[in-house]
Amino acid sequence: MNKLTSTIIVIILIFLNSTFTFAQESKLKLNSSSLSLGVGLIDSSFDNSRGGFNISLDISTKLNKNLISFYLNSGSQLKVFDAGAEEEYTEINATYGREIELNSWIKVEGHIGLGFFNYSVKNRSTDWKTEKESTIGFPFRVKLIFYTSKHFGIGINPNMNLNSLVNIYSGNIIFQYKF
Repeated sequence: MNKLTSTIIVIILIFLNSTFTFAQESKLKLNSSSLSLGVGLIDSSFDNSRGGFNISLDISTKLNKNLISFYLNSGSQLKVFDAGAEEEYTEINATYGREIELNSWIKVEGHIGLGFFNYSVKNRSTDWKTEKESTIGFPFRVKLIFYTSKHFGIGINPNMNLNSLVNIYSGNIIFQYKF
């Protein structure tokens, strides 16, 4: 297990522990967990815009009408025939959001936040040397969820992360479980 994976697991465990510990003392309660898969667009000055695979996970709590979530997003450039540079990104974010109920089975969530953004490029012109950089990112995301049951929903999830290295745009299919 690499360092990033173990750090993410520790953060999630601390978050879950604090959520369950303080849930009885306040109105903070676990709200939902989601997984989304889709395509992402890396927009940088390095090599114009490129697309690839994107996956994200999040877990959110609810305090009154406010949603607070921890959100992990990762993706890479999809290269089939081109042997140029390979790019990957990972972001870990804390976001604030609100949920709007359009009716009993359609809900929209909007989120904005702050996070850590890690970007790496493996370049063929430098003998596949990997260059890694990190910065602060500003994620924006929307979830349009159609609930097929009381606790499970499926929908669309556009995301954006603005930062000083590369901007990331993604469109995902999301699967959400509401507690």
